[in-house]
Amino acid sequence: MKKKFAIITTVMAGALAGCGDYLDTYPGDKYDDATVWENAVYAEQFVFNIYQGIPYPHQWYMSGALTDEQVPNQVDGVVTRVTESNLTPDDLAAFADNWGACMDGWWWDKAYSRIRACNKFLEEADGIPFPTREKTEQLTGEVHFLRAWFHFLLMAQYGGVILMDKSVDMGDDYAVPRSSFEETVNFIVKDLDAAIDSEALAGQADKTRATTGAALALKSRVLLYAASDMHHNLAWAGSYANPELIGYPNSTADLRNALFEEAGRAAGLCMERGYSLYDADGDKAKNFSDLFLQIHSDEQIFITRYDKLNWGYWATDWPAWVTGPPSFGGYALNTVTANLANAFENADGTPFDWEMQRWDPYSGRDPRFDGSVLHNYSQWYAWGYENRIDIAAPWGADYVTPENQGTGYFMKKFISPLENDWYYGTPQPQPYIQIRYAEVLLNYAEACLALGRESAAREALNMIRGRAGMPEIPASESGEALLARYRNERRVELAFEGHRFFDVRRWLIAPEAYVPARGVSFDYSEYTEIVVDPNRKWNDSHYLIPIQRTEINRNPKLIQNPLYK
Repeated sequence: MKKKFAIITTVMAGALAGCGDYLDTYPGDKYDDATVWENAVYAEQFVFNIYQGIPYPHQWYMSGALTDEQVPNQVDGVVTRVTESNLTPDDLAAFADNWGACMDGWWWDKAYSRIRACNKFLEEADGIPFPTREKTEQLTGEVHFLRAWFHFLLMAQYGGVILMDKSVDMGDDYAVPRSSFEETVNFIVKDLDAAIDSEALAGQADKTRATTGAALALKSRVLLYAASDMHHNLAWAGSYANPELIGYPNSTADLRNALFEEAGRAAGLCMERGYSLYDADGDKAKNFSDLFLQIHSDEQIFITRYDKLNWGYWATDWPAWVTGPPSFGGYALNTVTANLANAFENADGTPFDWEMQRWDPYSGRDPRFDGSVLHNYSQWYAWGYENRIDIAAPWGADYVTPENQGTGYFMKKFISPLENDWYYGTPQPQPYIQIRYAEVLLNYAEACLALGRESAAREALNMIRGRAGMPEIPASESGEALLARYRNERRVELAFEGHRFFDVRRWLIAPEAYVPARGVSFDYSEYTEIVVDPNRKWNDSHYLIPIQRTEINRNPKLIQNPLYK
């Protein structure tokens, strides 16, 4: 596969008549301006390349393995330095270049390389000979969205970051300080507002590209993060000398309410744009599973199409190969924790209780459980015949040992059991949904809860629960109980979609998430919960990622995040 990818890349570079250098450009590199900016086709290809920097979520280790969703069966520092709170400025594990490509696209240098490309395009856009002014405005709006996206990736990890609104060339001064967290949020929102205000994006139907709806959805996410506890209750940072870099040191109730108000407003405007929850099958478990296997649906807001021609190894079938059950050809690398499995409610809306239900733990559960997780005796189709998962069967993978047996739960979400012939067969054709309507409803509900609008929050939550076949949250549920229900609803609805890592941080509940990871064993007579990773622990420094020491050495104006040396 690598050879095939290399050949295609070479052909593309040749076809672009010498402009291949810009296809993977980092800050300080040069573009062939005469080739790219004087040709509308090449200039649009330049924008397509920026899109390719949007992180692919299914690497060798998934982001769920960095929190309480998954456990990797291949144990090394890429994951354990995160789950055991041992990151240092000299070793960022998953958050810098690593062999497993975990969090690839989130890394500091890669994000800034795409931001530089955005700035370069915006500087040249008016002089590019596009056929119409509308085309110029369309791509300009898209690039504002992309620049916001990559700044947001940095904001979510580091807080206030270096804001780049112009391209940096060789010989320029790299000694630029971090902007405050507030300035960072405002910069991102301004870019998103430019995309939202672009008339050229309002009618754009291609969901692989920026649209008004995608910009509104991302704006709701950014502002929700900005309004969250982590950036207003700064006691976790101790006596940090630069609190303006990590939040709002002079936060007031009015300021937080304004942020929640704008987050809710952006989500509400997105909700008016004709999206809807995918609901095509009366079997609610199958319906939820099928949601992620659609080529097109009204729930998709922003998607990425991955295939082996453009992405080498990283294609949409990758989770089947890496996370699928061994008895069906998978490596079971990222197995699902019982911590997450137990968060799925019973079908009647009551909390699941392992001790009370251990003799029959998988009957009568939230349909999203069977739509997301493979467990003992799950019905599973592959290669044209029916079978059921048996976690007591031999693993069939050499590196899985009795001491490192996984959790007994496997990821089902995203994996097609019908079309997929695992890694060496035909890739799944489905896109990955970067933003979907359910997240927007959840963002809206969270903002409403913060503003005391519980009825509106329940209505949004009940839309999601209704699609899942779950009973409505009663009007009697209020206050802290309703907030807890919301957080659990977000946890199970968006499982494995990259949100949990940041949710537990922005809500300041990470100590609850970084506890021993559990699984389940079965000996044909009873189920037993087991501890599969006892070493997980929490350190408050890990609310934010440390800035790599090599970056600080290059730029003496950079200030490190709190609690790191």
